[in-house]
Parts: sequence; structure tokens; C-alpha cells
Amino acid sequence: MTGYTIKHIADALGAKAQGDLSLKITTVNEPQSASSSELALAMDPSYAEALQKGNARAAIIWDGADWEALGLKAAIFAPRSRYILSGVSYLFEKKAQINSGIHPTCIIDPTAKIGKNPSFGPFVVIGADVIIGDNACIASHSSIAENSVIGKNAFIYQGVRIGARVEIGDDFICQPNAVIGSDGFSFVTPKPGAIEEARNTGTIVKGTQAESFVRINSMGSVIIGNTVEVGANTAIDRGTISSTRIGNGTKVDNLVHIGHNVIVGENCLLCGQVGIAGSSIIGDRVILGGKCGVADHVTIGSDVIAAGKSGISSNVPPKRVIMGDPAVKMATSIESYKAVRRLPRLVAKVAALEKVVFKNKGKG
Repeated sequence: MTGYTIKHIADALGAKAQGDLSLKITTVNEPQSASSSELALAMDPSYAEALQKGNARAAIIWDGADWEALGLKAAIFAPRSRYILSGVSYLFEKKAQINSGIHPTCIIDPTAKIGKNPSFGPFVVIGADVIIGDNACIASHSSIAENSVIGKNAFIYQGVRIGARVEIGDDFICQPNAVIGSDGFSFVTPKPGAIEEARNTGTIVKGTQAESFVRINSMGSVIIGNTVEVGANTAIDRGTISSTRIGNGTKVDNLVHIGHNVIVGENCLLCGQVGIAGSSIIGDRVILGGKCGVADHVTIGSDVIAAGKSGISSNVPPKRVIMGDPAVKMATSIESYKAVRRLPRLVAKVAALEKVVFKNKGKG
């Protein structure tokens, strides 16, 4: 039976353990479903009842819990549960199975330079003058276009498309079907049109209605730092002249769109369905909740947190928590929301007062 001992797991997590530290664990599971060879994840007192329903002999439990009273043979203590969970998931992660070496169906241009210990799945395509670092794992049906550079320890899942001239640092993880280096959405009309008219006057006249759009091709690319992760079905456009940039340590969720010329700082979190329009600048350690929308040419300072569905249409100073559409300070948005909820009662009161006024009109 393969797996890890309780001591090995605790040492890897930097956590305290008690009981039979030689107990062998094959994987992890929910408390109520864990078998005798699985490690139950019960990192909060609310899991105590579920833990006793399962057959686990060992568990990761909350700090201060009585592991013997819970019927366990061994326990690992988690003072910060989600941080411990991160380490557990890394230890027991089940990545896509990619056999070592290069699959015979791969198409690799003879000018490409591949580092040591590659693992390339079926039908991977590597273009001309591509450079890929050591220990790269690239799953089936992925393609990397000409002149791109990818650092060491990359793990690229199925169906990823990396465009020409893209530069990516070390320890990159990319989930299935992401597209990095697609053409930016840049179009112009031969003469000033409806967009300019609407911006200037708020109206559209017949003379400014667009008859055609002309493409502005993207001559830049995408530059991504170290330890960046990109989610499934995400699209990152290359820059028009200069490159779109993603800083070190930034994590991008599924279905995110990052437009051309955007600059994203270091250690940011961009949650699902975030959309960032062209030429916007995002500082370091910025968190954009799900479905946040950022208008073009907007600057968001470092350490900003935006709640989900925030509509950010103007610059945001550093260290501000915002929400709403248009996004404002969270406290202001909450007060506005409360005021909107009170509107029906306020309207009813005004209507009642109107009746009294009209009824007493002319009296006295």
C-alpha cells in the first residue's frame, strides 16, 4: 500500500501530530466518508459528528480537539485550517497523468529547444524557435506557437493555446483550454463615428453611425512572471504595441478575460468571470471578486479588494475596499443598498401623505 505516514504528512505541513505516527495514509477524504486508510479532513468542531460516522483512524482536526475521544488512532492539528488544506492538497494532488518523455504523435519544430525531463502528451505541437525549460509537463492537444519562451517546471493541461512570442516564467500552471496571446479586440472606424459622438454628447446621430470597422493588429505579446496560474477557458490578449503583462505570483481563475495592453501586478487574485478591458493597470496584491468588470484605461492601486460584480469605471486609490456598480467604498455601497431597500416604504408613506393633503385641501 503506497502513501505517507502521519509523521511524514505532519512534517510536510509543519503541523503538530499525536498518536500512532507510523500509521499509513493513502489519500484524504471527507469525515463521514473516510475509510480506515484515508485521512479525514475535520478541521472545525462542526465536523465532529460526521467524523464519528466514518471509519477514519486518523484525521486533521481543529486545534485543542480531544482526538482520542473522537475515536482516532492519530491526529494532526490545524490551527489555520485553510492553510493546512493547501499543504494537504499539494501533497495528495492527483495531476493529469502524462507519461514521461515525448509522445510519438507530438509535432516539434527542429529549431525548438526543449529542456531536460519533458513529459509531452499526444498531439502536442511546438512551433519554431520555442524554448521550454526543464521538467515541463504538457498535456494532449496543446500548442505553443513560434518564438515563445516557457520557464522550468511548467504544467500545461489539455487543449491550451499559447500564441507567438509569449514569455512565461518558472512554475507556471495553466488549466485546460486557456488561450494566451490571442489577438486584442482593437477596431477603428475610417472617420469619427458613433462611439466618439456618444462619449462627447451622449447621443447618436445618423451621420456618425458606423459603416465598417478596421482591425488594429496586435504586434505586442504577453509576458507572464513566475509562479503564475491561469484558469480554464481564460483568454489573455496580446498587446497592440507593448506587451500585456502578468506579475509574479498572480492567480487567474476560470473564464477570466484580460484585454490587450493590460498590466496586472504581483500576487493578485482575479476570480471567475472577471473582465479587464484594454490598457488598464492593476497594482500588486489586488483581489477582484467574481464577475468584476474593469473599464478600459483604468488604474487600480495596490492592495485593493473589489467585491463580486463590482463595476469599476474610474481609477481606484490603493488600499480601498470597494463594491457595487459603479464601484464605490464598501461602506458607501452598503448604505446606498439599504436606502434602495427602503424606497418602497418611503414611496408608500409619500402616497399616504398625498392622500391626506388632497383630502384636507381647501379645508380650514
